[in-house]
Amino acid sequence: MPDLDWVDIPGGEFRYQQRQRRTLGTFRIARYPITNVQYQTFVDAGGYREERWWQDLQRPEPQPSRWPQGNRPRTNVDWYEAVAFARWLSAQLRYEVRLPTEEEWERAAGGPEGREYPWGVEYESGQANIDETARWGSEKVGGWYLGQTAAVGVYPHGASPEGVLDLSGNVWEWCLNQYDQPETIQPDTSGQSRVLRGGSWDYLAALARASRRDRNHPDYRVNDVGFRLVSSAPII
Repeated sequence: MPDLDWVDIPGGEFRYQQRQRRTLGTFRIARYPITNVQYQTFVDAGGYREERWWQDLQRPEPQPSRWPQGNRPRTNVDWYEAVAFARWLSAQLRYEVRLPTEEEWERAAGGPEGREYPWGVEYESGQANIDETARWGSEKVGGWYLGQTAAVGVYPHGASPEGVLDLSGNVWEWCLNQYDQPETIQPDTSGQSRVLRGGSWDYLAALARASRRDRNHPDYRVNDVGFRLVSSAPII
């Protein structure tokens, strides 16, 4: 069974997209993106062969993660696979887990005050796995560029206000909702773009901000996209 480390995000009002005031209930979010070893339990359990996990979803053949070490984020998974994994894991845990909405993701990343980055207002070199050597305007933000994913949790100083890690950089993370119609969260095979958040190891600091919205087709599978899960079940 995947062992998820849940973090409690208190409900209440928060700042969304740098200007809007919105309200969410209390929820839990995984401290880290889903790792290779966690996702492999779904593959080994025959998750790609069971129809019930793939209702209203496109089902591809599993593709290996670009960097297969067990504690690195699972990459090369599309939105459909992330939803199917969440359905399977919900059945194992006997409570619902799912992809976050982008409101939930941004609240976790920016805190109630709507921080620019999980740790504060400005980007700080060494706080996240991004391409610091890429120019943002006329200057670089630092000298670090790993050129690949890192094991989850190795940037502790980049934690969010509640202690969630890797919300800035490492891998882009799928969210539940469509990009053009954020109110649409139901799975379908329309091909409408779904939201990605957080930037990645191959992108510059501007794209790793808590309020940055991005998107891609739900069947998009590359080596800098992964996901994490949320739950509204009470913490015991």
